[in-house]
Formats: sequence, C-alpha cells, structure tokens
Amino acid sequence: MKTAKDLIRDNIFLFATLVLLVILAILYPREISNYHHFVDWRTIIDLTGLLILTTGLKESGFFRAFSRRMLKRLRSERGLAVFLILLTAILSTFLTNDITLFIVIPLTISVQSLIKNDVSKLVIFEAISANVGSTLTPVGNPQNLFLWHQWGISFITFTIKMSPLVLILALVLLLFAWFSFPDKRVEFSERIENDLNPTRSLFYSSLVLIVIYLVSLDAGKSQLVLPIIFLLYLIFFREVLLKTDWLLLVMFIVMFIDFHIVSTVPFIVSLVHMVNLHHPGNVFWLSVATSQLISNVPASIFVSKFSHNWHAISYGVNVGGNGIVIGSLANIIALRMAKNRKIFLDFHKYSIPYLLITGGITYVLFFFM
Repeated sequence: MKTAKDLIRDNIFLFATLVLLVILAILYPREISNYHHFVDWRTIIDLTGLLILTTGLKESGFFRAFSRRMLKRLRSERGLAVFLILLTAILSTFLTNDITLFIVIPLTISVQSLIKNDVSKLVIFEAISANVGSTLTPVGNPQNLFLWHQWGISFITFTIKMSPLVLILALVLLLFAWFSFPDKRVEFSERIENDLNPTRSLFYSSLVLIVIYLVSLDAGKSQLVLPIIFLLYLIFFREVLLKTDWLLLVMFIVMFIDFHIVSTVPFIVSLVHMVNLHHPGNVFWLSVATSQLISNVPASIFVSKFSHNWHAISYGVNVGGNGIVIGSLANIIALRMAKNRKIFLDFHKYSIPYLLITGGITYVLFFFM
C-alpha cells in the first residue's frame, strides 16, 4: 500500500498545482465563485476520451508484444536505439506522449535483463522522442489539444502546420542518436521470448473507437461520443477505466484555474508586457522560457492569456518540452520509471543542447524576420 510520501512523489505536479490553488484562493477569495468559468471544459472532455482509449490500447499489450518480436531482428546498439526512438515518436503522435512512455519505457527496461548493453541512455532519448512525436497532432499532447481548440482549425490543418517543426525536431534527434549510440553489436544474454499475450478484442475495439473519436473531435461532437465510449468500457473492459489516469484530468482542471488567475496578477502582467508580444519570435521564446519554469502544458495556458499567436505559442511550448526536465511531464514520467537517480543529471547533457539547437533553428527558420 502506498504511503502519503509515495502518493505525493508520484503526483508531484498535481500537488504543486493544488498548493498553488490554495495560495491563490487565500489571496483572491473573490475569484472562487468563478473557478468553473476558467476551465476549458471542451479540452477536458476531449482529453477524458483520449485517456480512456489510449489506456485501452496500452493495456491490450499489443505494442509490447510487437516490439518484443522486432527486437529479434536488431543487430546493433544504434539500430536498437533508432527503432525505439522511432517507435516512441510514432506512437506518441496518436497515443499522447505520457501513454506512449508507459508502453515503451517498461519494454526498454525489460530489455536490460536480456542484453549486456546499458539502456539508460535509451530512456533519455525516448523521453525526448515522445515530446517530438506528440508535437505533430492535436491529440499528441495536452498543450496541443488546448491550443487546437483555441486555434479553431481542422485536425488536418493543425497537423500540416506542425509538420515542419516535427521534421526539424526529428532530424536533429536522429543526428543526436547517430553520434550518441555506437554501431556495436547488441549482445543478448538470453533468448528473447514472446511471453506477452495481447488481448486482441481490447486492442481492436480501442483502435476502432479511437478512429471514431478522432473524427468526432474534428467535428466538434466529442461530448456526444464520450458517454458511449465510457459505457462500452464499463460493460466490457472495466479494468481499463480503473487504470485510466483520472488524477491527470484533475491536474489539468486545477491548472486552468491557477494560470487564469496568475495571468491577472498585476506584477506578472507588467513583467510579461515588458516583452514585445507583437513579434512572433518573442512569443515563441516566451513560450520556450515559460515551459522551462512551469512545464509546457501550463505554459500554453499562461502565454495564451497574453497572445493569440497560436502558431508561435504551439511551436514554443513543444520545443520547450525539452531542455530542463520540468519542461514536460513526459520527461518526469520517463526518468522516474528508470529508477536511476543519475539519469536526471545525464538527461540534461542531451536535452539542453537539443533545446538550444532546435530552438535556434526554429527561430531562424520561422520567426526571425
């Protein structure tokens, strides 16, 4: 049974937002009656369905079984790294970055017992890759989902607008991987067994439902489809609902309230207004910098209170997901699962140079003029 200390450690972001909410409630008690107006309930509804469906895909075990079979075909450490990096990027495009890491990281850690090569560096690159892949679509991460609603464009248009950034992030990441992982042979200490039996009914049901749900998201009808999805899982796959991260939804609700109020604090307002936000490049760098301080999801909520340049904000918070570990919740998830304290220091050896390079390239190509 988890202790209070374990519960706080496992949900440190949630507790931080709750503590901030208590402080703000004491300082601004008149705002309490308006809390429900500060929440973007459409984003919360959409995120609820995505969490249920992607949890269903994860719990089916299909992707882990597939990956185990693929490992038999790999012959070098570089090949193993590129495969897992690309797998993470592809899955995070539709499964969200945190759900993807809950699939890939345990697989990577399990590989450690099968090979003689150290996999800690792989976990670091998978965390960055999850941020890269999730940048592409509105449903890849929560900040995209929020900004997509604010942007008011179609799913395809959003994806097209984000694709140049994803191409840059992916190419730089693959170059980092090419020079970071040697082309030496992977030595398996024992035979890889396909000991996982995926639940096909859960996988195919979740796959069909997620396609239907994505169509409903684009049509703005997710509130009609979500009750049906919830009922189906309640009847046929109740364990998925039990394993869905409901606390994550609570955290996002609290964040909407927190950063709406913070964005009205006179000192903060005057500080932000010192930046010329009429220039998209400044909006981009403000989004990057704010992500380093409070993580990219709350950064997207905060910066959107001061600028309507969703293109610059979305590029900034997605690039800003790398750098300091707090830049993205996905980073915390990945590194905590590695259960290696040294990995937090090692992460910054790769993530900070990666942020500086990708941030510089993105600024020059899209926001310099």
